[in-house]
Amino acid sequence: MYKTVDSCNKEWGKHMLLRNQDTMKLKKGSIIHECGEYAILNGYVVCKTGDHLLKIMKQGTFTITEEHFFGKLIQYQAQAELHVERLPMLSATDFLQKQAKAQSEMMHNLTRQLDLYALPVKERVMALLYRIACEIGEFRYAECRIPAVLTQVEVANYAHCTREYLNGIRKALIADQWLAPEKNWVLLDWDRWGEFIFHIEKKG
Repeated sequence: MYKTVDSCNKEWGKHMLLRNQDTMKLKKGSIIHECGEYAILNGYVVCKTGDHLLKIMKQGTFTITEEHFFGKLIQYQAQAELHVERLPMLSATDFLQKQAKAQSEMMHNLTRQLDLYALPVKERVMALLYRIACEIGEFRYAECRIPAVLTQVEVANYAHCTREYLNGIRKALIADQWLAPEKNWVLLDWDRWGEFIFHIEKKG
């Protein structure tokens, strides 16, 4: 029963640059390969499959499931410099419970991504920005600023449009007072965003 769980104790992936016991320092683009539970100490982790962004995390813990569940389709990648700690396995039962929860969340994220992909491009961009803001945004009054951890090219790729098209949508959103007229992504009137996203999700 626990044979596959034991596989989580294999040697860490080749992308590890620095290890102090179970703490790693990774460069942007490095992939965390080994299954197990991790805690983000500093930085951001992107969970994705291909050009589909499933989740971006800046704090807390996450669990990488055993390979036979999703194969190598799901990647956990360092976004900018990342400090992460691999947490000890308290018991096989505890890990299996956390793994089951992670699998359920992953299926939800995959379904949500399919729904996002079906939207028109402008709504797709807005839904993507709102999701990223919910996950890593910095709130100040009614505004939410997305930290500059994703490039314009990365945002365009995750929105499945060209960078030029994204820039055009950005200008339109600024003109309609959805975004602040500055370099970073700053979502204005958070309640308005929430109502709009609720509307398009309900419509879908």
